[in-house]
Amino acid sequence: GTLGGVSIEDEPPLLEELGIDFSKIYQKTISVLNPMVKVTEDMMYTRNQEGKLEPDNDLAGPILIALMLGASMMLRGKLHFGYIYGLGVVGCTSLWLVMTLMSKRGIDIYQTASILGYCLLPMVLLAFFSVFFAATGPIMTFLTTGVVGWCSWRSSDMFTVSMEAHNEKALIAYPVGLFYAGFALL
Repeated sequence: GTLGGVSIEDEPPLLEELGIDFSKIYQKTISVLNPMVKVTEDMMYTRNQEGKLEPDNDLAGPILIALMLGASMMLRGKLHFGYIYGLGVVGCTSLWLVMTLMSKRGIDIYQTASILGYCLLPMVLLAFFSVFFAATGPIMTFLTTGVVGWCSWRSSDMFTVSMEAHNEKALIAYPVGLFYAGFALL
């Protein structure tokens, strides 16, 4: 059968049409969790039909990671979904503005949200560990410092590749570190 002159068999699969690519989600997740994996342009961009690079604007993974962060915080008895959403939106918008002003190539706000969201994954682990350790103890202080550094380092790697700003990694890591420190304070 046809619908509007287009055969249903010729339609692309729904996930492909929505731009959800599980192999990219897996690739970015492993890249964040394993610091030895080098961030490549193939991770940050996809090629369209003409072979032109387009930014990978996947937001399915970051939304799932934000929900996992909220669920991990619920284990401590803290219901902070609104704070996660608010800090995420304000932080992504602010960092997008800063990164756009810093870069030669420019960066899409969706790509900024995707990078910041994927690199939030170590914060989920921190929220889970906070169930077992005192929030103000030396163990959590050490873990929090390490996780904020981990998140900042990986996201600055991804931003430098996306923006072609390879000599500005430390300059990018500072505002991104402040963003993740805000999540650590939740």
